[in-house]
Amino acid sequence: MKKILILVLTITSLQVFAQSNNFTQSIEKKHQKTLFLSKKYITYNIDIKFGGKQHLLGKISQETGGGKIKIEKNDGSVIVFDGTNVYAKGVKKEALAGARFDIFTWSYFLGLPYKLNDNGTIWSDFNKNKWGAEMLPSAKLSFSSNTGDAPDDWYVVYKNAENVIAGAAYIVSFGKGKAAAEKEPHAIKYNTIENVDGIPFAKNWTFHMWSLNKGYGKQIGEVQLSNIIFKNQLDFKIPEASVLVNLPKF
Repeated sequence: MKKILILVLTITSLQVFAQSNNFTQSIEKKHQKTLFLSKKYITYNIDIKFGGKQHLLGKISQETGGGKIKIEKNDGSVIVFDGTNVYAKGVKKEALAGARFDIFTWSYFLGLPYKLNDNGTIWSDFNKNKWGAEMLPSAKLSFSSNTGDAPDDWYVVYKNAENVIAGAAYIVSFGKGKAAAEKEPHAIKYNTIENVDGIPFAKNWTFHMWSLNKGYGKQIGEVQLSNIIFKNQLDFKIPEASVLVNLPKF
């Protein structure tokens, strides 16, 4: 009986692994992951609005393979992740937790097609689910413990018939915990796909309320990207008089 159970578990694991590979690798191929990672750095201007209010306006620079990230806001404030710690200059004390959220969140949404097989990723629930007027292939992405600032977060990633990421539902447990976050899941919808140096990018993102049965609903925010450029050299030097931004204890 024990051998049969082990065999069933092994077969199930292999099936999930095969589904995961098929789902994620088809996206990575379409989004030119190998070409993207052959570039060292990427920069882009970003304009983020939520609830009709300006949330962030500035420029983001990041390593394509993960690691260093920098946000330079138009108001003069700067946030830097040096690969280990987050630093901020010109950010009000009460906004420091939000600065740490910003440095990881927007760069992650830009790099999502290339993060699907990072260490700690766990895939499950391969189905077709409603996305707008369509039923699209989707799968749930969760994370092993101690992965990033918010390992309790999860995503439901959708791809279209061309294997381009159409969007992703997600929760934000940062600052509120998983139970509270799951009461109000949101979705990012990737729009206006354009090629930059042969790599497809969504230059418009809209954010929506979401449920698994209904897909994305009411729009709650929008992001515009512009001036996407790959570079071989960038400065991630921590500005003088910066403060260390640790993971807050909520």
